[in-house]
Amino acid sequence: MGKSKKKVMHSRKEEQQAKKVLLIIGVAALVLVVAMLVGYSFLG
Repeated sequence: MGKSKKKVMHSRKEEQQAKKVLLIIGVAALVLVVAMLVGYSFLG
């Protein structure tokens, strides 16, 4: 019984880490888009 509970906690921790990674990727993509827009506005 204790083993399965530990597994649930582990999966929850992994889920949080996955969300964190997705958030980082999303922010990085947003920064990239903003940088591209700024670059185009300066070049144009």
